[in-house]
Amino acid sequence: MKKFRKVLSLAVALVMALTVFTGCGNSSNEEVTVASTDAEVTEAVTEATTTEEVTTTTEVTTEAVTTTTEATTAVTTEATTVTVATTEETTSAYTVEEMSAVMYAKSSVNVRSGPSTDYDRIGHLDEGEEVTVTGLASTGWYRISFEGGEGYVSNNYLVTEKPATTTATTTTAATTAATTAATTTATTAATTASTASTTSSSEIWVASWGTSMQTAWSSDTIPSEATSGSTVTIRQQIRPSLGGDEVRFVISNQYGKTDLVIDSMELAMLNSPSSYKIDTSTRTTVTYNGSTKITVPAGKTITTDAISFSFDALDDIAVSMKISSMPSTITLHRASRCTNWVVTGSHVSDNSWSSVSEFKMWYFLAEMDVMADSSGGAIVCLGDSLTDGASIDNNSFARYTDKLAELLQADSSLDNYSVINMGVGATNFLGTTDNSTGLGRVTRDIVNVAGVEYCIVYMGVNDIGGATTDISQKIIDGYEKLIKECHEAGIKVIGCTITPFNGSSYYSELHEQIRLTVNKYITSSSSDFDGYIDLASAVASSSDSSKMDSKYVSTWNDYLHFNATGYRYVGTTIYNYLKDFIS
Repeated sequence: MKKFRKVLSLAVALVMALTVFTGCGNSSNEEVTVASTDAEVTEAVTEATTTEEVTTTTEVTTEAVTTTTEATTAVTTEATTVTVATTEETTSAYTVEEMSAVMYAKSSVNVRSGPSTDYDRIGHLDEGEEVTVTGLASTGWYRISFEGGEGYVSNNYLVTEKPATTTATTTTAATTAATTAATTTATTAATTASTASTTSSSEIWVASWGTSMQTAWSSDTIPSEATSGSTVTIRQQIRPSLGGDEVRFVISNQYGKTDLVIDSMELAMLNSPSSYKIDTSTRTTVTYNGSTKITVPAGKTITTDAISFSFDALDDIAVSMKISSMPSTITLHRASRCTNWVVTGSHVSDNSWSSVSEFKMWYFLAEMDVMADSSGGAIVCLGDSLTDGASIDNNSFARYTDKLAELLQADSSLDNYSVINMGVGATNFLGTTDNSTGLGRVTRDIVNVAGVEYCIVYMGVNDIGGATTDISQKIIDGYEKLIKECHEAGIKVIGCTITPFNGSSYYSELHEQIRLTVNKYITSSSSDFDGYIDLASAVASSSDSSKMDSKYVSTWNDYLHFNATGYRYVGTTIYNYLKDFIS
């Protein structure tokens, strides 16, 4: 994605430079178009652009009238070429068309050091905050005066009228003319920026975070506040693996017997994974069908409205819900491996909490999607407890998928891919009667995930551990069924060999033979997998291939699960494969 943007920016810079050189007129009239044959993507981008249009109006505040009079004197015929160094030790060129206008943040938005999300975040604007716009970059971002220097903000988040501003009463002809001219200038610039943004890349919804939903068991430790019948506030933390400026959520009440009623829901940056406290200046309201009150019917799943919220990959985000009607059965993911919080009363927007209870599950949150460049996508990791991260410390973010996400984000050629952990502990691969098995979760947890392009399958050890007969062919048949369904949806599937478990209660000669037979299929040329990763060989003891190397064994010393070192090594092994597999 970064390489695409850099090449396109260079092309735009060349076109605008040639325009100035040959005296062909104002460079703002030049357009660079990128053809797209994907009608769905084009429609999505067009819709997004349309909803972000800035409208021309002659009604402004007295303060705006004063500043916009100055804006009419701006000269916008000169384009400046800017070259900056990147972390790849290369250079990226873009042009900036000089302008002068006063605009306002239509919502909380990041300010970056350069004109795209590839650049570092240097601060943010609050909703309604006034800024002086000094230029329009060829990437479709405004250059603004910011904290004694300059920064860049996406054109989608600046408007010419301050939100909820009372209009001025002065309407003299001179004032009206000055206001109209200045507002039209800003509107024209916004339109040009919108065109540049649309033509520079095609965007789609891509899952940035997700988890597999389960039904609560009677043995689950659910805080009493959540079952008291009182209004409660739940604050949950997530760490998305792909950043962006526009998000939506999938909320699940799949196993609920009664409706889930969320009176209000907000996002904010979390100050620390170990504390419920948020950066209140980043609070953003989530809506569904335009309403702040969200009702999810029993047995259903809904997708919220798209909302503006800027964040980077691997940021810690808090999702707060005020719930007045908790379902009789809670839909959750049993092992979040991080701390979440619940308190009685209405506290979605504040940090004034007392008698806070903690829980280690995710309630109702199934997926967070981000509007992202279509050159990337989601990598879904289907598995059991070895994917879910059993045995790691809370808030350590040491699952193999956490390490994989970190490595992808550090790789400029792969940082447009997210990692979605769909591991569920203590579950089998075989069986399709419900959503508790791997095969039973293919449609919901792989095919229906937004923007999914790849699936990594690392599952089957629990089936082997409970087998009384040779089930190797059943597991192979199950793989082929999963692969067929994914291929029909255009998803490539990568198989992981089943890792050794000699030393655990699962081990027997029969079970070892099943493991070897299944692994032989995964690595064979006759396999239907699009590729494979030999995790079994990677983590095996050098003296006994049926046993895991002791340096990777969990703190439980069960020779089945990994410790943090083992999970991170698995993540690194998978990354080393993907960087060559994904071209």
